[in-house]
Amino acid sequence: MNKYELKYMLEQMSSSVDRLTDVAGKQTIHIQELWEEIGQKNTRINALTNKIYELQKKINAQSEKNWAEHIFPERVDN
Repeated sequence: MNKYELKYMLEQMSSSVDRLTDVAGKQTIHIQELWEEIGQKNTRINALTNKIYELQKKINAQSEKNWAEHIFPERVDN
């Protein structure tokens, strides 16, 4: 190989490294955005889970009240 062929190969490899660096940078940014999205979705899931527990407590309390009203109608305050 002469020096021109070596120079051409070096430029090709340099260009290839630059492209790979750009791709790696873009993937890093994309991964960071995905982690942020996951965090937001986890926050939403936790909020909805808490709301479900709250509603279940209300349903259970109303069910108990309904049973008590059915069994002892004179004792239950509305």
